[in-house]
Amino acid sequence: MARARGVLLGLWPLALSLVLLAPLRHPGHLLSRDLVFVPHEPLTDAALGLGGAAPRSVPLDAVVALLTSVADGGVLGRGLLLASLSLAGWGVLRLTDGLGTTARLAASGFAVWNPFVIERMALGQWALVLGYAALPWILHAAATHRRTGSVRAGALAVLWSAVASLTPTGGVFALATTVAGGASRRPRSWWPLGVVALEQLPWIVPSLVGGATRTSDPTGVAVFAPGSDASGHPALALLGLGGIWDGLSVPDSRHTFLAVAAIAVVAISAILGVRRWAVLAPDLALRLAALGVTGLLAALVLTTGPGQDALRHLVADVPGAGLGRDGQKLLAPFVLLVACLFGAAVDVVARRLARHGVEVVASVGLLLVLVPVGLVPDGAGTVWRTVRPVRFPDALTSAATKIDGGPPDRAVVTLPWRAYRNVRWGTGYPSSDPLVRMVDRPVFTSGDLVVGDRTVRGESETAASIGSALAHGRPADVLPAYGIGWVVVYADDPAAGQVDVTGLRRVLASPELTVYAVPGAQAAPEPESWRRLTVIAADLLALFVVLGAAVTAMLESRHSSKES
Repeated sequence: MARARGVLLGLWPLALSLVLLAPLRHPGHLLSRDLVFVPHEPLTDAALGLGGAAPRSVPLDAVVALLTSVADGGVLGRGLLLASLSLAGWGVLRLTDGLGTTARLAASGFAVWNPFVIERMALGQWALVLGYAALPWILHAAATHRRTGSVRAGALAVLWSAVASLTPTGGVFALATTVAGGASRRPRSWWPLGVVALEQLPWIVPSLVGGATRTSDPTGVAVFAPGSDASGHPALALLGLGGIWDGLSVPDSRHTFLAVAAIAVVAISAILGVRRWAVLAPDLALRLAALGVTGLLAALVLTTGPGQDALRHLVADVPGAGLGRDGQKLLAPFVLLVACLFGAAVDVVARRLARHGVEVVASVGLLLVLVPVGLVPDGAGTVWRTVRPVRFPDALTSAATKIDGGPPDRAVVTLPWRAYRNVRWGTGYPSSDPLVRMVDRPVFTSGDLVVGDRTVRGESETAASIGSALAHGRPADVLPAYGIGWVVVYADDPAAGQVDVTGLRRVLASPELTVYAVPGAQAAPEPESWRRLTVIAADLLALFVVLGAAVTAMLESRHSSKES
């Protein structure tokens, strides 16, 4: 019976994840919004954070590049997306150990299917969801290490933090969660935090020496501020676990009474569940509550005028403060807190109904388990639009092969000059340029992001300079000085006909794109040796830290099994 219960608990988060990712059963690769997985991604300077842009996806790009050297990006992407969702549910199962089966099903399902996760997946930000999914594992391991002094638990906290730290935002979450779970007056409880701090070097070091501008555009504070829904105000949207800035990622149901119902569920869960969960897991409950409420308050501050004004000053003057512009993502630990409280509230209800018989408990319990799905009934459809695979045209591979076969010191520009592209063979949504991840050469696109009628400037000085040059001259005249040896024009872009290709030499033509060689191109500048060596040293140190934690965890596990 216990084994069957365990299987059921494990299968429920997996089943919900499979529903949200149902289109992945179709062949193809992922290309929509921020979600891009190409067949093979070369390991480039840009993947290490040396491409001149802010290292927002470091070391993620480098890790994906290494993994696609042994597995096709289409297979890898499917596995990572499924893990990002399922791990969240399984992690909450660990935090709610002690609650009844129905309650744990409800909590783990809530962790997978909620407005925050759905909106982020619809935007294609699977890595942020993976960082969110790692938080319960970090918290549980750090708390276990603090209580028992277990070296294995401390090593596991480090390993799960490495998963979260694939992106800078996830790394900040990992540090905060390690503190929340492991902080105590005993010095021995603090070593995991120091090791997790070392795991942040792969993005901290490039942000200091990588060549990008040190600060971000303050315009992005208003653009990326939490948004509103049917609840009427961004602060209320956050309380209902929504409030993403991107309107295309918001499910239609969030513009109905269900947005208000989500706030009610959060409030009822807190009222009914807090005492039950605090009795069962007083230590974890208090620490996750502190972490989650802190995240909520930080996000709420960014819905106010004074909060946005303060952040604008920080973004303009403090390097790295641009990470805080997207305030809604700060909800991640609060979402986990609500999932646990929801499970505890369901446990309270199930216990009170027990006197009425198993049938009543089963029927009501089933309805409660399905509440998360009922709050966002169109959640699957919203995510499906983003995760539907597409078939890359052969022209993309041909273009990458042609460019990689040319001089190794020539960079690439894709035109028309923009950050995101909406291609006919795609999902219908704009996406990041796939050639950026397919070519083993520096690829420059616009770093500016246009949201509605507002433009947020990018952090790359080189890209900004190239964009300015293209605005005032022909590509053949202005690009050679930047070491640009190749121009790729996406033929199905509405502005493709406005690109002046006079003086360029066409080397590949297809209905999807055309590749031109740039006569007279100079050698593209490379990062100074000291920058590259500094970044590689930081990466190797972080890698050794992670490997050391893995070895420690395995040795401690063997030692424990021998003693038992």
